[in-house]
Amino acid sequence: LFKKDYLQLERVQARATKMVKNLSHLSSEAKLAELDFIPLNYMQLRGDLIQTYRIVRSRECALEFADFFELAGTEHLRGHPFKLQMKLVYTDVRLNAFSQRVVGAWNEVPE
Repeated sequence: LFKKDYLQLERVQARATKMVKNLSHLSSEAKLAELDFIPLNYMQLRGDLIQTYRIVRSRECALEFADFFELAGTEHLRGHPFKLQMKLVYTDVRLNAFSQRVVGAWNEVPE
């Protein structure tokens, strides 16, 4: 999503939660949960993790693993054996934004 679309969707969700009168005492996150709305940053992270799984496992994906990630060099890993580490990026920051954004969340996923 583009930032403009992201902000517009957040405004629509916020307005929809304000329209329901009996939820006024709840926080915005609780209102979203009560109305079964999913926060947009969660949806983006979920999509990123699905795409990372496809890249790491080479499933239905035309993207190359080496273009985005490096496997962690240690043998003592908790959780799944596909821990990733961030590449050092000096140029093309926009090209590597996906891998920089998803490595931390991917390594926190349990087995």
